[in-house]
Amino acid sequence: MIGVLHTGKTSDLMSESLNKFQDKLSSKEYEQLFSVLLTDRGTEFIKAQQFEVNIHTGEIKGKIFYCDPMQSSQKPHVENNHNFIREILPNGQDWNHLTQEKLDLMFSHINSTPRENLGGKTPYEIFTFIYGEELANKLNIQKIEKDEVITTPRLLK
Repeated sequence: MIGVLHTGKTSDLMSESLNKFQDKLSSKEYEQLFSVLLTDRGTEFIKAQQFEVNIHTGEIKGKIFYCDPMQSSQKPHVENNHNFIREILPNGQDWNHLTQEKLDLMFSHINSTPRENLGGKTPYEIFTFIYGEELANKLNIQKIEKDEVITTPRLLK
């Protein structure tokens, strides 16, 4: 899981983030990671073409699919990951102190948390086994040793 800090909630800002990843990654890496986007029906994803078309070539770079309203079962792993985020950033908390570096740190800790459904492995271990550490580094995700993982608000203090 990765996250990008935004100053607003618009299609332009969201698609700009994907464009930055497209510029940062090789074509193969981008296609492996972002060829399918599964999202809710928020207004920030309403301009589907911005997410599906390569801004440099005009070619299709991926497809966006929208979950049905109130159907968290259509993306259960995302919903489970949101629980980790809420442990570190509880609802109602002021997020003005957040920076991209703090988000990267948070996701590195979340991705370094062992998961029962991964046979006790961490998402980081699985990701780097499949894609390699270099790609994790390009996404600003680092390995946190298991005994150093923090998934409470004190992580970002």
